[in-house]
Amino acid sequence: MTPATAVRIEALGPDAYREAIPALGELIVDAVAAGSGVNFLDGVTVDEAAAWWEARIDQVESGVVTAFVALDGERIVGSTILIRSVNPNSPHRAEVGKVIVLRSHRRRGIGAALMEAAESQSRAEGRWLLILDTAAGSAADEMYRALGWTAFGVVPNHAMLPDGTLSDTTYFWKDLR
Repeated sequence: MTPATAVRIEALGPDAYREAIPALGELIVDAVAAGSGVNFLDGVTVDEAAAWWEARIDQVESGVVTAFVALDGERIVGSTILIRSVNPNSPHRAEVGKVIVLRSHRRRGIGAALMEAAESQSRAEGRWLLILDTAAGSAADEMYRALGWTAFGVVPNHAMLPDGTLSDTTYFWKDLR
């Protein structure tokens, strides 16, 4: 395995995003197989997961969404997306989503590096208030807390884990100022 320092983070433009969709679909399938709550249930196929990413092509092209990937060589081993608010009253706000790292590459700082990339992009744009959500009590929940995010609420039975078990969802915010 390559050390985490060799993994690089890149923002994808529209063409690179389109090319990455199959690998991004594979990330979701791997995450679901590991029990992560990333919108899908057990048995999700790469094609079904890729369709989720394809549905965001227009948002990537318009600049509403930026996808960041972690690359180990040329292989995509992680992702996150930054979703900018388009409302007139919230030009300072964005949401972070789909923070996923392949099981083979977890616990090496890749998730934190992806979060830093999203936060840096937000700061550069003057977007200082970020929000996200995750399965309560998950490894991601722990990571966000360790990275200085503040939990502001838990919604009981908000979503299902891949096995169909209902799970609470924790909502977080972070002020980048």
